[in-house]
Amino acid sequence: MHTDDMQRILEIHTEDDYRDALLRFISLCETQKTDDDLKELLVITRQMEKYERENCGSN
Repeated sequence: MHTDDMQRILEIHTEDDYRDALLRFISLCETQKTDDDLKELLVITRQMEKYERENCGSN
């Protein structure tokens, strides 16, 4: 997973990355959100969905 100083999840490559993204998603869901937090939630959601399609689905 690649992150910047603001803990933004940019890519999920491994199961550990996925778990980290999930923890960050939960953390953001439990707080008052800024516009940047909402944008981050969208990015995390898209990356988690992409990871799930590529690694968790039955083909």
